[in-house]
Amino acid sequence: MPAVAVTLGGTALMVTFRTGWSANLDLVWDDWWTSYVFVDRGPALVAYGLCALALGTLLALLLRRTLAALGAALAVTLLLTMVLDSLRSALWPTVTRHSARAFDPPEGAWQLDGGRRDGRYFLTYHPESHFWPLHLMETGVLLGVAALCTAAAFALLRRRVG
Repeated sequence: MPAVAVTLGGTALMVTFRTGWSANLDLVWDDWWTSYVFVDRGPALVAYGLCALALGTLLALLLRRTLAALGAALAVTLLLTMVLDSLRSALWPTVTRHSARAFDPPEGAWQLDGGRRDGRYFLTYHPESHFWPLHLMETGVLLGVAALCTAAAFALLRRRVG
C-alpha cells in the first residue's frame, strides 16, 4: 500500500509540475538539466520515492529502530541523489562538435565542456532531445536500486520469520 501511495502521489506531483512548467515557459528561470527541474519533470520523481521507501524498509529491518532507520534512509537517499546528480551527464552519450571557428551550442543545450584544443574549437553538450534518454536511464538506475533493496528486505524478513 505505501508503494501505491508513493506512486500515485509522485505521479500527481509530476503531472502538476509538468503542466505548470509548460504553461509558463516565459517565467522559467532554470534550464531543463538543473537537478530539481530535471527530476520533477518525469518518472524519476516517482522512482526516487519508491527507492526511498525500499531503502527505508530495508534499513528498518536491519537496524530495528524506527527513528534511526528514518535518519539513515534520509542520509542514504540524499547520498544517492547527489551521486546520480553528479553522474547524470554520463548516463547517455554526449554530442561533440569541432570547428575551425568558435561557435555556440544549440538553443537549450546543456553544455558540458568547450574550448580550444590543437588549434580547433570544440564543444561537448547534451541537446534538449537527450532529456528523455537521460531521464529514463536515471529512472532505471533508481528502480534497480529499489528492486535490490526490496529483494534484500524480503530475504531478511523471510530469514527472521522462517
